[in-house]
This record gives sequence, structure tokens and C-alpha cells, in this order.
Amino acid sequence: LQPKRVIAENGKVSAIELEYTAFDGEKLAGTGERLTLAADQVFKAIGQSFTPAALNGSVASIELEGGRIKVDAEGRTSLAKVWAGGDCIFGGDDLTVSAVAQGRDAAESIHRALTSNGRA
Repeated sequence: LQPKRVIAENGKVSAIELEYTAFDGEKLAGTGERLTLAADQVFKAIGQSFTPAALNGSVASIELEGGRIKVDAEGRTSLAKVWAGGDCIFGGDDLTVSAVAQGRDAAESIHRALTSNGRA
């Protein structure tokens, strides 16, 4: 399914219209068949591809695992004071809810690092 439009009533979200997709041999494409789901909130997530080559080379090297950024349980990377999350990390999901949870966990870790006499 791909989103087509957000439906509002009286200035508030009431539904989202989605279109079914099918693989056309090269990519997913809309079939024209649509579905409307009732909703009172809509979250937008932008899918992007991860290119690890941009991290290594002229900048400080960051440890990768399986072509993704390696992190500990709090999202810390091999670089001091650098955290990561979402679908760019090894074992990360490409789900918004997972990325948000990882962001929350990283923020808590960053807060602890900043309030513990600089022991990041």
C-alpha cells in the first residue's frame, strides 16, 4: 500500500486513502485500487537508502557490521559521542516505531553522558 491523500473533516484528520501496489517487474507501482482507513493521526516517514561509503574515507572511520553502523544497546557507535539508530544500524528495522524507540533510547543515553561529568 502507498499513501495517496490524507482526508480531513472540519480541519482535523479523519482518514487516509491508500493505493494497493504490485511489483511490475522493475518496481512497486500503484494498481489503481484504493482503500480508505479511518484515522485521527498520520505520521510521515521518509524512506531513504543507506550508503556506508559516505561514512568512511575522508572522515573518521565508524565501525560497520553487515554493511550497517554497529551500535551497542544504547545506540552508541564506535566513535566517541556519536549515536545512531533506525534502518542505518545493523539489525535495525525500517519501521518508524522502531526508529522512534531507538531515538528515545539514544536521547536518554546522550542525556546520561552529558550529565555525568563529561564521560560520554
